[in-house]
Amino acid sequence: MNENGQLLFLRKPLTFAFFLLVLAIFDSIFTDFGIRNGHISEANPFMRFVYESNIAIFYSIKIILPLLLMFVITKFQPRKYVQILIGIALLLYTFVLFQHFFWIALLI
Repeated sequence: MNENGQLLFLRKPLTFAFFLLVLAIFDSIFTDFGIRNGHISEANPFMRFVYESNIAIFYSIKIILPLLLMFVITKFQPRKYVQILIGIALLLYTFVLFQHFFWIALLI
């Protein structure tokens, strides 16, 4: 495959991974806000443990994982199933973000 074709192939998964990073950042901010103010609790037991142990590590994990995905995507040609998995992760994160919006709307 030539470089132009390879760049076109990488663009979509990399864009999805970037949106995943943005959603992860918003999720961590809203989750931190909700936990600090007693509105919600972290549903993921592992992330709850991390949050209770060290908030900086909580943010780091939430941000580093999508960044790592973006790095891997630029180094290897992602297969179709990777694109599907990223799409599923985007849908799940979008759903979680809407849950955050819902409880924030209830607070207003």
